[in-house]
Amino acid sequence: MFKNCKSATDIFVKLLNPIIDHIVDQSNLYATQNNKTLKLSADELMGFIGINFCMGYHKLPSYRHYWSTAKDLHLQVISEVMSRDRFSEILSNIHVNDNTAIPANNKDKLYKLRPMIDSLNKTFSEAYNGTRELSVDESMIKFKGRSSIKQYNPMKPIKRKNEALEREFEDFNLGERIVLKLTKPYWKQSRLIFFDNYFTSIILLERLKTEQTLACGTIRSNRKGMPNNLMKDSTIARGEYDCRFSTSGIGVFKWRDNKTVHFASNYHGNEVTSVLRTMKDGSKLTTKCSPVVKDYNNFMGGVDLADRYRSLYNVDRKSNKWWLRIFWELLDITFVNAYVIYCEMFDDTDVLDVRRSIALGLMTLRSLPSRRSVSLKRAAPKTPTTRRGKQLSNTKDVRLGNRGIHWVVYGANRGRCELCSTRGIESRPKSKCSHCRVFLCSNENKNYFNEYHEVETVNI
Repeated sequence: MFKNCKSATDIFVKLLNPIIDHIVDQSNLYATQNNKTLKLSADELMGFIGINFCMGYHKLPSYRHYWSTAKDLHLQVISEVMSRDRFSEILSNIHVNDNTAIPANNKDKLYKLRPMIDSLNKTFSEAYNGTRELSVDESMIKFKGRSSIKQYNPMKPIKRKNEALEREFEDFNLGERIVLKLTKPYWKQSRLIFFDNYFTSIILLERLKTEQTLACGTIRSNRKGMPNNLMKDSTIARGEYDCRFSTSGIGVFKWRDNKTVHFASNYHGNEVTSVLRTMKDGSKLTTKCSPVVKDYNNFMGGVDLADRYRSLYNVDRKSNKWWLRIFWELLDITFVNAYVIYCEMFDDTDVLDVRRSIALGLMTLRSLPSRRSVSLKRAAPKTPTTRRGKQLSNTKDVRLGNRGIHWVVYGANRGRCELCSTRGIESRPKSKCSHCRVFLCSNENKNYFNEYHEVETVNI
């Protein structure tokens, strides 16, 4: 699926492409229904998303400040993509589903986002099959407005959040239904599923075992089916544990570290292993435990790690419309998935570098124009003219993306060749790239234009 992707932008666009045209059509329809004319295009929507990504790591008090004439506020790379009024117009008319088509007896609380959610779920499942170990955990979205799907949890840093309820598997409680729904595509594949005490129950582990799916997690001591003959807390020393097994092969473990913790598993036995614990003074202590503790610590943090990547430079755009908060979070989740795929295809890269690459790539995204339409006036936004050492001024998302719209154009002024300058060669041609806005030698003796746009890592 990503065989021809050479940059992080290519991967992100590949994940988002199936739903982009639908969002464009619905946004234009919503504007028409409100007696407005939007004329939004797919490229303009991509540029709009790129601007919001850029605002995530380049924060100002208000989005209007990015177009301010004040030198300490203005950001040229954004103002060259679209005007402030155009940005506001798109922001107020962005839409995913037709309001006039809502069924009279609608029970889908995520109707406004349903096409986007279904499209992304389908694309994500096709793009990445995951590892053998999978973790299930809740992910919260901040929202303080009115919404029927909002929940309050005083035990979490984000106390009010949007959370969609899963209605399949009616014979199970909410946490069990969520796990069964999310893991159903991976049944009968001998996968290892990990979850915390919000989801874990004896009946859930039994159901997963019948589906040939291995699972374990922490469990609350008052769950139905928990054995009542485990050792008391006062009799268990640090590093010791007690366990009981049901006739169906479900094991319940009580292990003491700083305090006692309960685990349940449908595949662990009563073997003994050890984990390395960090003490208050920073020293390390090797502590005995059951293998269920070690496996849980090793594989449970996947969702928390994804949340950390998502929240570092997320689009924190406040809105009274609950679905818009989820809309931006879905785009941030798409970025995280693109980042994971990019790091697997190429080398591990800093989150900020990939975020910047995708933002610049989206803001310079253009459709294939005709040969006559090529001019400097229609070129991509200018990139910074200053650079450190021998680093190129354009990211590879700009250099290698938008195939077919990079053309050699000749002007009256001369400028230093981008590649020659990195190699210590003095050369000032009149030829430059119409999209990248950099001077490049393009003559019978030196043709750096092709090298600049075809090589992923230019030798400098």
